[in-house]
Amino acid sequence: MAWLERIKRKIETTREGWRHWRTFRKIDEGHRYQSRYHLHQRRRRKRLVSAYRRPFSLFFGPILIIAGFVFIPTPGPSYIIIAIGLWLLAGEFLLLARLFDRAGARLGRLGRWFKGVWRSTPAVLKALVVLVFAALLAYGAYTLFVA
Repeated sequence: MAWLERIKRKIETTREGWRHWRTFRKIDEGHRYQSRYHLHQRRRRKRLVSAYRRPFSLFFGPILIIAGFVFIPTPGPSYIIIAIGLWLLAGEFLLLARLFDRAGARLGRLGRWFKGVWRSTPAVLKALVVLVFAALLAYGAYTLFVA
């Protein structure tokens, strides 16, 4: 029966993480990471998080950042690895949380601008862009696997 209790605990932990994610998405763009930082600090003071979380974040955050920079010349998700390392550190340092908030707000504005441009683009031009992109993908796959 101990395994059943462990499964129930894992399910509840997953639900709690999902609730945190939904709350994170509802917060304004310029304050998400700062709110996450403050929530993380409050939970740590109340001892609701593991004592190993801070050393884990402080150890693996810089390792992921360095590994991401090392792997930039190679194909793969090196920028995502860097972002995950910074995200781990943003839970520990308010300065990084503020930096993430500023970057997120600027990227959000840029994304809304691109969305507006795409909506105002004629359908014929949209179809042409999609066809060119598909042709480039097909050419890349051909040269990678056949040639």
